[in-house]
Amino acid sequence: MEERELTALAAAFQRGDEDAFERLVEALTRPLIAMAYRYTGDWEWARDLTQETWVRVHDRIRRYDPVRSFRAWVYTVHRNACLSHLRRAWVRYETMPGDDALGRAIEPAADPLADLERREFHRRLLIAMGTLSESQRQVFARVYLEGVDQKEVAQALGIKHTTLRATLHFARKRLAAALREMEETP
Repeated sequence: MEERELTALAAAFQRGDEDAFERLVEALTRPLIAMAYRYTGDWEWARDLTQETWVRVHDRIRRYDPVRSFRAWVYTVHRNACLSHLRRAWVRYETMPGDDALGRAIEPAADPLADLERREFHRRLLIAMGTLSESQRQVFARVYLEGVDQKEVAQALGIKHTTLRATLHFARKRLAAALREMEETP
C-alpha cells in the first residue's frame, strides 16, 4: 500500500474510524512481523511484539502527525518495542536476542566454544547499543539489524544520505569503544 493511502487511513482512524485501523493492520502486519523476527530470531516473539505494537499504535494514534510518514511512525514505534524487549534481562537468559539479525553473516557454529563466543558478543553489542544517542541507535538498528538500504533509511528519516553515513560512522566508533572497554573490564 502506498504512503498516501496509509496516511489517509491513519487520518480516518484518528477521527475514530475503526475500519481504517483494521486496514492499516492488514497492510503492515507482515512487514512488522518480519522486522521483529530479524531482532528476535523467534517467530512467536515476532508475532507478540507486532501485536504489542498495534496496541500501542491504537492507544497513541492521537500523537501521530499526518504531515509525517505513517509507515515511518509505525516502524519507529515497533523498533522501540523490539529494542525494549531485547533490553529485558530475562530475555537475554531465555534466548539470545538478535542471533538471526546480528549474526546473519555468521553461520551457527558446530563448535560450542565458538557458539558461546558469538552469543557473548551479541550480549555485549546489545549493552553497547545503550551508549548510542537515539539517532545513532535508530540508524544503526535500521541499517544493520533490519538490513534496510542506507538511502531508504535516510529518506524515511528525512535526512541526507551523507548525514546518515556520518551518523553510522560515529555509531560504529562509539560501539567499538564501548566493546573495547567491556573487554578490558574484568
